Amino acid sequence: MITHELIERIEGEAVIDFRSDKSGSIQEATIRFLHFRGMEAILENRPALDALVITPRVCGICGHSHLIAAARMLESVYKNRKIKISLSPKAEKIREITRICEILQNHLKWLYLVMLQESAKIVGSEPPGALKALYISSKINQIAALFSGQWPHSSYALPGGVTCDPTHIEVMQALSLLSEVERFVEEEVLGSRSERFSEKMEPNDLLSLKGDFGTLLRNFEQLELLDQGRSHGRFLVLGEHNSTLSSYITGSKKADSDFSLVHEDDSRTFARGGTTYAKNALYDGEFVETGPLARALALARPTVRELFSRYGDCAFTRITARMDEVVYLTAHVRSLLSTLELREASFFVPPPIENLSGEGIGIVEAPRGSLIHKARIEKGKIMEYTIITPTQWNLGNGTAQSPGIAQKAMIGIGGIAKASLIFRTFDVCSVCTTH
Repeated sequence: MITHELIERIEGEAVIDFRSDKSGSIQEATIRFLHFRGMEAILENRPALDALVITPRVCGICGHSHLIAAARMLESVYKNRKIKISLSPKAEKIREITRICEILQNHLKWLYLVMLQESAKIVGSEPPGALKALYISSKINQIAALFSGQWPHSSYALPGGVTCDPTHIEVMQALSLLSEVERFVEEEVLGSRSERFSEKMEPNDLLSLKGDFGTLLRNFEQLELLDQGRSHGRFLVLGEHNSTLSSYITGSKKADSDFSLVHEDDSRTFARGGTTYAKNALYDGEFVETGPLARALALARPTVRELFSRYGDCAFTRITARMDEVVYLTAHVRSLLSTLELREASFFVPPPIENLSGEGIGIVEAPRGSLIHKARIEKGKIMEYTIITPTQWNLGNGTAQSPGIAQKAMIGIGGIAKASLIFRTFDVCSVCTTH
């Protein structure tokens, strides 16, 4: 039996065509994204710096990531042409602070607005209040706005640095706000001291957590989904940051990632007679998972590493990786704020971009995974612009013989409601996928 299911309560909308057997078990799932946006076409023949204003509007959640990817892309054009361009440690740290704030608010919105709501609906219980997400995300966004001026859709990063020049007052305000975020994570999300996550936590320890993360895990346990949702077990981290490690992981093997092995596949799109606007992103011709689980495995963070070794890339491991990243990155933001050297320059003026020609690539780790911006510039104008988003990796459309990451995770799940919940563990964003 084939059932067409509209997937809402995600960033945008998606349609999944489920094929199930007589028992209701999912045999095949085709993911379709039906909204065309055309950001890459909009950028063509525009001044290169327009990318810093337009690309943050690809998504209402991860605009900072798109901005920094665009800035890195333009900086790489300079470097590829052997033109010196400088970036101070202060500017690098400010970019990292805002990028990580974006990841934090995204993960917590996913927990409270998507996963707790949808799992409680199936279980038949009352979920924690969704307003918790709005409260804490506002605190996190205030930290980002102290440096970026606004959230979302800021354009404070540009080739050579950032436009802000914070004082000790802004840093103190940011640290105060961060203290409230840390309190919320411990008291509401975990129901436990965050230091416990710096060491290996056993599965029973996670399931007994008194916070809302523990509630989500127990919902999945009640639905018999904790050890479900396994995919191919291949992972990719491309972004270079001081909080990540660029890696390709398959099974127990880890190697450096290689951008030359990345390519897009449009064989399933409307342009090729297919049923979606989304292109697949492939690594060495294969589907790979990107995002919090990949980043945790690359760094061998103890709790996630232990879960993966026992259960593989199932829902238990994937959900825990996202919350484990909240704890890890919250501490990292405190370190960045505490070591910010305010006397350093925020911005070094680069050579005029109007005379610049060449190609560049900017890669960052966005909330949902590795984000790529690639462009060709001629005399300061954009001739070609390509964006590969994290959800193209995770939500790619394969075939019955070679399914994509999320497709494979849904196969064998008992019923459409549960399969849709497994789909949401990948933190779905249709607007980024089609951009």
